[in-house]
Amino acid sequence: MPPAPPAPTYRVSTYTVFPSGYDKVDDPSRSRWCLTVADAGDGWVIRRGDECLNFFNQWEREVPPELRDAEFRRLCLYNEHAALLRARRVIDSLDVGGFTFEEFVWQVQVAASEDASDPNDRAVDRPSRPRDPSGPGGRI
Repeated sequence: MPPAPPAPTYRVSTYTVFPSGYDKVDDPSRSRWCLTVADAGDGWVIRRGDECLNFFNQWEREVPPELRDAEFRRLCLYNEHAALLRARRVIDSLDVGGFTFEEFVWQVQVAASEDASDPNDRAVDRPSRPRDPSGPGGRI
């Protein structure tokens, strides 16, 4: 009997970290507050767009692996566990456009409540009146 083929192996290469309450708001902009933890080949990075989070919680441009110097590796590359842990710790305080996700959610809720119609506040359609020729824009 021939030997059984080797079992497939799976390896995670990317995680997405969502802020608290992400699933409670339905706005297309909400994804701006997500972080990606990715295997960058020579370590794991915490990404937001084309930037990565360094050890000092500052965003740096991510450079291709062949152009990374020792300083970049020391400050921006983590092991998988450390990258996930750090991303989870910073996600709820992440500032995008001057707002944390919690502040963004609050703004979305305020805008939604202002847009909601009040049953006591009804708009009344009024028929247009003929223009008074002696008024503004009219001729006498």
